[in-house]
Amino acid sequence: MPEEKQRKSMRVSELDKVITLLESLERVDKTADYHKRMAIAYLKNFADCLDDKGVKTIKVRPEVAASSGAHNKKLN
Repeated sequence: MPEEKQRKSMRVSELDKVITLLESLERVDKTADYHKRMAIAYLKNFADCLDDKGVKTIKVRPEVAASSGAHNKKLN
């Protein structure tokens, strides 16, 4: 089975796509909506900061690129 290609960098413009996707999600409940709005705000601030610095691409740390689904892992 071929090894999955690991992403080495991410274009800053992809953050806008993530923000748009989050904004399009339906409301689940009050708490989830709050966290969604906070995530959108933080991502917008992050993207604006990178734009101000003229950054177009960000390298992905190898140890992070190798892991996936961290939010689904059990803590116990």
